[in-house]
Amino acid sequence: MFRFMIAGALCLAAFGAEPLQAQPRPAVAPGQIPAADTGSVREPQGFQRYAGSIIAGGSFAAFDEQVLVNGPLVRAPDQRDKRGNAVFMPREMRKAEGRRTRLVYVIPQGRSPLEVIRGYQQLVREAGGSTLYECSDGDCGGETRYGALSGGGSTGLIQLAIPGDDVPVGRGNPVGCAVDNSNRTGQRFTTLQLAGDAGFVSVLSYVLGDYNAGSECRTGGWSGRTIAIVNILETKAREQRMEMVSADAMGSSMARDGKVAFYAILFDTARAEIKPESQPQIAEMVAYLRASPQLRVLIVGHTDSQGGLDYNIDLSRRRAASVVAALASQGIAANRLTPQGVGMAAPVSTNDTDEGRARNRRVEMVKQ
Repeated sequence: MFRFMIAGALCLAAFGAEPLQAQPRPAVAPGQIPAADTGSVREPQGFQRYAGSIIAGGSFAAFDEQVLVNGPLVRAPDQRDKRGNAVFMPREMRKAEGRRTRLVYVIPQGRSPLEVIRGYQQLVREAGGSTLYECSDGDCGGETRYGALSGGGSTGLIQLAIPGDDVPVGRGNPVGCAVDNSNRTGQRFTTLQLAGDAGFVSVLSYVLGDYNAGSECRTGGWSGRTIAIVNILETKAREQRMEMVSADAMGSSMARDGKVAFYAILFDTARAEIKPESQPQIAEMVAYLRASPQLRVLIVGHTDSQGGLDYNIDLSRRRAASVVAALASQGIAANRLTPQGVGMAAPVSTNDTDEGRARNRRVEMVKQ
């Protein structure tokens, strides 16, 4: 367990399930700081937050890459981003891959960016990790004042901490209020390495200045509040997918077991839309069903145990329905296909490990 000591007081852990489930987001009026965590993403197990801070939002990717900032940013010659900014990047580009959790926090009133940075450094150091890099304001290189969605100038650490595509826009959006501010001050940044090559943590913290007149964030106390954007990258091998099941193999499995499990039908986290790379497996299913015109089957969705029972039942039903729709769109009669979702109710492995959860997330075809 990590410990997080700030100003002599032990900060309590804010653990939760891994950030794989959608949760209702409290309504936030324009200009208001959320009273409680918003969005569905929480800290990975074993990580803690600054005491009293609130999650304004975040994102999660089961496998992603992250630029590791290990020195001041410098201008990348002849490069501009899609907002017209001159691009600034670390002089020695280095990236790491793994499971990425990004969280945007509103820090309690009166706490400084430096205090936040020191807290995370101590958290990682006491767990056996180390500080790779630290900088402040102009020493960091690149833009230090403007927000994540600014254009026509230069990029800075904030664009690396939270890319623009990860900034939801619209009235009353807490993430937008926290990161799209053109008067940031007191910027502090650190890159940390976890013990045992387990991964990396980057923390960008700053104070929000006064918003431009008319901004939906101007009232409600955003100005003067410290924000922290924390990226946690847990380095791990990419989840290995079991090989695609051929039409011939389906016939053997159905004859032997009355069912066949598919791991090459892929979905994004918390989504029911079939990913394009699943089409070869769908094509093999279509071939098998065409060769067995009298066969009627259940298409059963399965999830791991992350998230509540009702949520996983609903998600697995929607995923099963997506597979049925994909098969029907290629000429398989819909009355031969019955979608069913069982959520986490029929695991084939433990849900206590990444590998076990990967085996439990599957689609099955079951003979009726």
